[in-house]
Amino acid sequence: MKEMDLVRDVLDKQVVDRDETKMGRVDGLLLEVRAGQPPRIDSIEMGFVVLARRLHPRLEEWLERLRRRFGVSSIRKTARYRVPWSAVKDVNPYCVQLDVAALDTPAFDWERWLRDHVVAHVPGVDS
Repeated sequence: MKEMDLVRDVLDKQVVDRDETKMGRVDGLLLEVRAGQPPRIDSIEMGFVVLARRLHPRLEEWLERLRRRFGVSSIRKTARYRVPWSAVKDVNPYCVQLDVAALDTPAFDWERWLRDHVVAHVPGVDS
């Protein structure tokens, strides 16, 4: 089994899908603690509230309230996107590659919303 330093090798790395489309960054890691065994990585988390939690738990709470208050939740069902570690295809010095299609994930909810509600209404833009 390959050893890695999670903070150095995974946290804050660029996340790409199987076609190397950028999806964001690894903002958090969820570990599974097992009795009598070392912890193992359960999943990675992406999303601004996850990053906010790393800075301060109250900042995460404030952003969640703000998101609910202004209806951003209609765009994205959750402020965080969790990917099981089993979907991680490769971890290299430049990025973490997932075995998923970026367009099929919540990582692109904002882009889809902007395309449908803003860009589609710009004169001269062909759909």
